[in-house]
Amino acid sequence: MLKGMWKTWEDINFDLVPYKSISFIMRGYDEIQIILDEHLVNTQAIQFSAFKKPFEDDIVSWYGQLKTMSDVMEEWMKCQGQWMYLQPIFDSADIAKQLPLETKKFKLVDTTWKANMNLAKSMVNVLKVCCTEGLLEKLKDSNEKLEQIQKELNNYLEKKRERFARFYFLSNDDLLEILSQTKEPTAVQPHLKKVFENIHSIEFNHRKHILAMFSAEKEKINFKEIVNPNEKNVEDWMGEVEDMMRQSVRNELLISVQKYKTTKRTQWVCNHPGQCVLNGSQILWTTEVEEAINSKAIDKYFEKLTIQLNDLVELVRQPLSKQQQVTLNALIVIDVHAKDVVEKLVQTNITDVGSFGWISQLRYYWENDDCYVKCVQTNFPYGYEYLGNTLRLVITPLTDKCYMTLMGALKLNLGGAPAGPAGTGKTESTKDLAKALAKQCVVFNCSDSMDYIMIGKFFKGLASAGAWCCFDEFNRINIEVLSVIAQQLLILFGEKAKGSPSC
Repeated sequence: MLKGMWKTWEDINFDLVPYKSISFIMRGYDEIQIILDEHLVNTQAIQFSAFKKPFEDDIVSWYGQLKTMSDVMEEWMKCQGQWMYLQPIFDSADIAKQLPLETKKFKLVDTTWKANMNLAKSMVNVLKVCCTEGLLEKLKDSNEKLEQIQKELNNYLEKKRERFARFYFLSNDDLLEILSQTKEPTAVQPHLKKVFENIHSIEFNHRKHILAMFSAEKEKINFKEIVNPNEKNVEDWMGEVEDMMRQSVRNELLISVQKYKTTKRTQWVCNHPGQCVLNGSQILWTTEVEEAINSKAIDKYFEKLTIQLNDLVELVRQPLSKQQQVTLNALIVIDVHAKDVVEKLVQTNITDVGSFGWISQLRYYWENDDCYVKCVQTNFPYGYEYLGNTLRLVITPLTDKCYMTLMGALKLNLGGAPAGPAGTGKTESTKDLAKALAKQCVVFNCSDSMDYIMIGKFFKGLASAGAWCCFDEFNRINIEVLSVIAQQLLILFGEKAKGSPSC
């Protein structure tokens, strides 16, 4: 049996393939491990044999070799995984400059790794390579260094995320890709859509100054002021882009509201960005409804809304650009609901702006030089997140109820949990409310593999960025994890209720 095992290992060789023309990596680890495990079990069995005495030294020596092989292979695969992950990161000159100590450590590990692979390439036989003196110690030392490097890298990424909270919603790989391009602001373009709700790209001039933003639908909004990303860290100028996005959307919204009175409505809807048309028309609708209630002319106003809606239907049939079509389709959805609300007010003979039939609706006001959205007792500041030119959901009576409940939860510093069968629009309704309030809404698909540490990090990002989150399929999370998440939420809601600046 011993001879058979020795014979088998004479023919087992490493399968090494070139990696990026700088070194080699090992393949076929699982096949080697299966044979190794089988032989370890067999050797243990013959160690307990009553007839082992004449072969005892050989058995002990062979078992030692197999154990060494098993330890070496385990450390080797661990080292290979970490080396392959970190190698392209520390290959970037920008990361090397920002993490000099870790880069120095990685260079030492890199040299050892290449030496080990060259050894494996020259010897080929698995048994001979694994029993090379000092190899196990070298691999263990490399793994310790790689773990320290990984830890420092995570701390570095955490600092970057603290500077620009939206980085919490990116994976480490995406964030490292952004950070490795600090000298080239234009390289951030592919990642913008992961950080912002609907900034798909930004416009640079020849001096690499940022002039405007584009949505996924190619709608353009010029920045109120030029943003200069040169000689700045990515997290700093991305923060400036975020501020400028809000200022620019607010500016466009204000212009659209001011021009409404002096422009014909069918012309006005074609002259402004989609988001500003939708919210501008809702601000003016709120004002006009309240004026009509106060002057007891709500039935006349209903007739005016019917005419306005028919005008839009006529306009949709005209030759329009793709952008204008999307804006008009979304506006008709909003206007149909606005008309239904006013019709209900007429039917119930509402004469007071404080009546429940009116205050239970989402109402938009321009107060204190800012836009606010009110619903019952909730007064929520409009978020000015750029949403692009997108369609809106049809608003049913159930959607109204859902909005009212979620807005009430906001006032009470609580969360909301819409429940119902699959595919009924729970997630979409939540996302649509976030659109109505222009808040960034991060949809997070829950699974049973989630733990409380991962969720804790996510909450940290949400609290720092002031974003909303929709935990999709929340009931999939394990009950043990859910109980800890409930504790985390209690603390967050408690701090929010106290008016803590961190929430």
